[in-house]
Amino acid sequence: MHPPSPPPPPGGPPPGYGGGWTGYGAPPPPPRPATPLPVAPHPPPRRRGRTVWNVLGTIGAVVVAWFCAMTGLAMASPETPTDAQLAADILWFLVAGGVATAMVWRQRHPVVVCLATAVIGVVSPLGAVAPLIALPWVVARTDWRRSLLCGGATAAALVATFWRDGSRTQENVIFSATFEDGGPMTYMSPLGYTILGALALGLAVGVGLLRRRATRADADADAARAVAVAEAGRAATWQQQSQSLQTELSRQEERDLIAREMHDTVAHQLSLMSLQASALEVSSDDGEIGDAARSMRASAHHALEEMRTLITSLREGADGYAARSWSLADLADLLDAARERGVDLVATVFVSDGDSAPATLTRTVYRVVQESLTNATKHAPGSRVAVNVRARPGDGIDITVRNPPSSAPAPDAVPGSGSGILGMRERCEALDGTFDAGWQDDGTFLVRVHLPWAAAS
Repeated sequence: MHPPSPPPPPGGPPPGYGGGWTGYGAPPPPPRPATPLPVAPHPPPRRRGRTVWNVLGTIGAVVVAWFCAMTGLAMASPETPTDAQLAADILWFLVAGGVATAMVWRQRHPVVVCLATAVIGVVSPLGAVAPLIALPWVVARTDWRRSLLCGGATAAALVATFWRDGSRTQENVIFSATFEDGGPMTYMSPLGYTILGALALGLAVGVGLLRRRATRADADADAARAVAVAEAGRAATWQQQSQSLQTELSRQEERDLIAREMHDTVAHQLSLMSLQASALEVSSDDGEIGDAARSMRASAHHALEEMRTLITSLREGADGYAARSWSLADLADLLDAARERGVDLVATVFVSDGDSAPATLTRTVYRVVQESLTNATKHAPGSRVAVNVRARPGDGIDITVRNPPSSAPAPDAVPGSGSGILGMRERCEALDGTFDAGWQDDGTFLVRVHLPWAAAS
């Protein structure tokens, strides 16, 4: 668990041992640069020019509606109005402001604006210009029934406006002209009013149909753009899946290579060690040597079984990994095996409802105790190892493994991976547990672990 040399000051690494239990081994390889995935294009933003034209069109509609309403009001007002006529003119002046302001909502609420201004055009001298401005948006954005209703209301406002204009006399008639100085006043005939009204109404409907066609074209373009965005998203997903498959194939090739290397080296050496232990067990007359050989052969067989499982999982992928599910009851066999190997071991184990513990939790407990005993045997031979395990649902599992430095001379260095501490820490953190290992003030080395274990509901 630590080198036999005297412990350094608390918090420091053990001296003279770089890469053992407290070492983390070689640094990990640098991460591979991530391949940027294609990003699905976003729909293009609304063009700024279109917004500017909409604002200018709204301003123009407000100005035209206001000017035409005031013109009709001025032509209908007598030169010397009475108090009642003056009050009516003030009222119509305010209504004219409301009609002009309503042009702001001619696109959002075309039917309401068109019908309201048409009614005002029928009952007031403000004219039918405002419903004519709103009618194209009705045709462009609503069905034919609403278009017919608003078209009829606008036609009624035109008829009332032209009738009111034709009933006036002299210069109060809007559609009148004088071709010579001092000549007679020429007025528009009823046929002229009819033609002018039909042209105005036809122009409004024609503009509305053009807007409807343009709106449909924009809708088709938006739909095509949405389809393109969706296809680009699918292409990005497919490319990501393709990259994931390529990465998985590369990893599978690496796993196959590792599996072959493990089979050709580690498994071969373990098989030789098992055969040699069997030969020693049969040929030796010393009982202690025979027991040691028997224990060595059992350990080699156990290691070979786990090695075969690991090789199979490497070749078939992580989904095919079927490691043995150690239980908390197996801790007794683990501790007995350590005593048989000559480890001076003092163990205290308290377990409640051990059969209900999850397999991942019990496997982590087993591996932590096993690795701690291995490190203590390897780095502090002859020292007494104290193992304390307390497990209970709801309270969790607490593990402590403590041993002092070895006073005996250090044996030949046993090769190791140098990642025992790292492996135990990763196992504990994967279960949201805590792990701590290091020198204590009394000179011993302590491994302390806490793993959560939820109570059964």
